[in-house]
Amino acid sequence: MKRRVPLWLTLVPLLAAGGLYFLLWRGRAGEFEAELAQWLPEESLAIGGFPYRLEATVAGPAAQIGETITLRVSAAAARINRGPWQRELTVVRLEAPQASATVSPAIRASITARSATASINWGEGRLRRQSTIFQAARFRLGSNPLPITADTLEMHLRERAETAVPPSSPTFAPRGQLVLAGTRLRLAGGDALTMAAEVLATGAARLTDYDRWARGGTLEITRLSLSDGHGEVVSASGTLVPQQRDGLQLAGTLTTVCPYAVAAAFAGTVPAPEKRLRVPVRLAFSGAYEAPVLAPFPDLSRRPRREQQPDCPRLR
Repeated sequence: MKRRVPLWLTLVPLLAAGGLYFLLWRGRAGEFEAELAQWLPEESLAIGGFPYRLEATVAGPAAQIGETITLRVSAAAARINRGPWQRELTVVRLEAPQASATVSPAIRASITARSATASINWGEGRLRRQSTIFQAARFRLGSNPLPITADTLEMHLRERAETAVPPSSPTFAPRGQLVLAGTRLRLAGGDALTMAAEVLATGAARLTDYDRWARGGTLEITRLSLSDGHGEVVSASGTLVPQQRDGLQLAGTLTTVCPYAVAAAFAGTVPAPEKRLRVPVRLAFSGAYEAPVLAPFPDLSRRPRREQQPDCPRLR
């Protein structure tokens, strides 16, 4: 005769496993809270999200990294998430974020947005990847008063593992990579454009020490393109060279089918109506990073143009 196992007895292993999981989760929640307290010492933190995640909701968070060279981040509210068993990956949702990076009065940048979502992957002592998507972003560079706005701005940043470069290389090994993408991007009163860019940071030192990195380091703009609904308007590449903390010098070349619209954008003037060239032209530019100057170019008014297409967009 078979003996029946009481129903409550079958639940014992399940309850024991659930209790053990809760204890492990609480341990990870305590570690998460202690880590957040280092970044947000003034905030009252409560960790929730059991059983699938660790989550903290913070009202009005603000944090600053560094004293001489500073990175400041604040928001109206933040929701910070992490998987209990994925300590290297953190996802942050920010409402009305504001961020600024300041190396010196001459080298600074700031951004504000309606909202932002960031995914931060940190491991092996370096930033593996940080991906941030800003909605309704507003960006400023240095002392330039003209804002850059975008409906959506994506920023993907990662630190590169140290690699050897040939002795003949004109630059040091890559130390970091920044990939940008913007939709309906406008420079001041310019028309809406689509932007894509990639920047490589090279140097003898990690980017965590700006002064050491600036001694021989460069920012290589490997590609930057601006397009409208009728195709690419401008593509550019160049190099930014730090002058220690006194500024960044920019030099490069661009290819465009709208040279006079580009010239007006550099000069800050209103462009005359212009049809797109059939064959793009190559122009040079240089100067301070926030206000470079376009090199003079010959008269291009007799070049063949695409009369069937709309006028060139206003870039600024």
